[in-house]
Amino acid sequence: MSIKAVVKGSAEWRAGKSRFEVDAASFLVLNDLQSYSMTIAPGPPVETFCVFFERGFVEDAWRASSQRDVALLDDPERAAVLGFEELLRPRNGRIDRALRRMRELASLGGDAEAGFYDLALGLVELRAEHGREIGRVPAARVSTRRELHARVLKGRQAMDEMLTESLPLKNIARLAHLSPFHFHRAFCAVFGETPHAYRTRRRLERAARLLEETDVPVIDVCLDTGFESAGSFSTLFRRKFGASPTQFRSRK
Repeated sequence: MSIKAVVKGSAEWRAGKSRFEVDAASFLVLNDLQSYSMTIAPGPPVETFCVFFERGFVEDAWRASSQRDVALLDDPERAAVLGFEELLRPRNGRIDRALRRMRELASLGGDAEAGFYDLALGLVELRAEHGREIGRVPAARVSTRRELHARVLKGRQAMDEMLTESLPLKNIARLAHLSPFHFHRAFCAVFGETPHAYRTRRRLERAARLLEETDVPVIDVCLDTGFESAGSFSTLFRRKFGASPTQFRSRK
């Protein structure tokens, strides 16, 4: 199992039939034995930071955190099977802090062992959040909630893969095998924001990265992140970051 993160720029990982553009605001968890490839587009330098866990390490952290001591004492080496949905996740909370600390220690030649334990516990928490997301799905039966949650994730993955493209809600819902209203309602329940708000936020975050890390003209940043109007882009950017794109860039 591994965590793929980026310190500067962005890189694309492909796993199975999915592709994931990871930047400094996101990370990706890939499961054990999952084959993948990574591509870095020509342009500004890109710095990645990837953590690989020994087989069974995260599973042991999950078992130690979720089972009673008596079970752990009776069978301390029992193997557990643990898998994660392979999708982009926001860099925040425990995992983000642990990644930053591990990178700092690695650059200084320090011992990063404690970081592996902290990251494993972060993944355990991520696993628990996955269960809470399923619990927020508006459906009575557990099996229905799981299936609906999986389809909502499929729709969100489609939005991530085609973030800069014009993608109407009905098309996203079709990719998730749901009706537009059903997808919209479930997405809002699970993630606490509308699909449109999610896409806009992700586009603005990408725009902010480009403004910080490149000298691409503002109008090109606007178009390259999927916005069609410079005026609306500037308004939305100011609303989120408290400054116009030009003012934001001047701070770097």
